[in-house]
Amino acid sequence: MATYVQTNVGLYWGGYSLASSFNAIALNLASSPQDNTVYGDTFVSNAAGLSSVQLEAEGFWESATDLVLQTSLGSDDTVLSVTPVDQAAGSPSLFSKVTTSTYNPIGTGDVGSMLGFALSAEGRGEKSISGEILVIPATYTTSSESSTNASIGAVSATESVYSALHVTAASGTLDVIVESAPSNWSGESTRITHTQFTAIGAEMKSAAGAITDAYWRVKWTISGGGSFDFICSLGII
Repeated sequence: MATYVQTNVGLYWGGYSLASSFNAIALNLASSPQDNTVYGDTFVSNAAGLSSVQLEAEGFWESATDLVLQTSLGSDDTVLSVTPVDQAAGSPSLFSKVTTSTYNPIGTGDVGSMLGFALSAEGRGEKSISGEILVIPATYTTSSESSTNASIGAVSATESVYSALHVTAASGTLDVIVESAPSNWSGESTRITHTQFTAIGAEMKSAAGAITDAYWRVKWTISGGGSFDFICSLGII
């Protein structure tokens, strides 16, 4: 089993890549079991309760990041992606939608020390998806392109496929779709169509199963002679 040293963690917050401002990230996934022990039971029994997602993070204050995080206090629909290893194709990506609960712009301010901030965010009713990166963060200018095909697997009748798209720089018009295929690669079908982007931003969309196709890719079109920086991850749960 592989283990990792944290050296290149990515944090994508809506239409921004903020990892270079952070030095500590904790993503907590939890469930609240509810006691349903009754007479006759010989062990404590629990029923599955509500699930939750929580982000706790710290970093070093800088004006650009401060502006993004202060603005997010008024938003309850931030798409969050954390890439715990690196941003290579196929690397893990954990993503969800969150609401900023607390932002301390001066978390640590001792004389002679780095000025630090602290951030907390809570899930807003969306599942936390454990997926993988299909489109690595880069500048894309080609008018029509697609990611490398990935064998992520089929989607059962009780599951959905989720796509998290973060556009961090924009010029022109960007259209992104997610396709699946029964083989590698033919007979593709469009499963998710993201909203057209002309500015920075982010979107998390899903498609319900059952989908028997096991192969997946992200396909995009850039028009208007522009260029876009973006990252896209896919997961099934």
